[in-house]
Amino acid sequence: MGIDIWSLILQVATLVAVIVAAWQLLFHSRQMHREFESLYIARYWELMDRRSFRWVSSGGPRRADIVVIKGYLQLCEDEIDCRRIGRVTDSTWKFWRAAILSQAGGDHYRHVLDVSPKDDYPLVRELLHSGSSYDPLPRSWFWRKTHGL
Repeated sequence: MGIDIWSLILQVATLVAVIVAAWQLLFHSRQMHREFESLYIARYWELMDRRSFRWVSSGGPRRADIVVIKGYLQLCEDEIDCRRIGRVTDSTWKFWRAAILSQAGGDHYRHVLDVSPKDDYPLVRELLHSGSSYDPLPRSWFWRKTHGL
């Protein structure tokens, strides 16, 4: 009987150790995603800091601001693509999706999209067409959670 109790204690301890190790791996994966996402946030603010004073103060971009608009649309394209390949967490994607819909759906951004070749920014166009339910990551909830998303 003494051996059975020790065996049970060792099995429970092993199970607890496996659960803790799995939790640590998921936590580490999530942290890596957050660090990756912060690079895109920094890129966003670098672009927004390049806007002209006229655009920031009056709401109307200058001709030189078209470079910023195109840079933002390309950034959005990259963010959507990163989500598509499983590099962006669910919570960040919800925030980014709403922000892209709001900003890229604005008149100045839409105009640049309209005059750009149709094969430019295909993921941004798909998001704007599909709306707030769009998610380019076709994976199950379980898969996303086990990959730290």
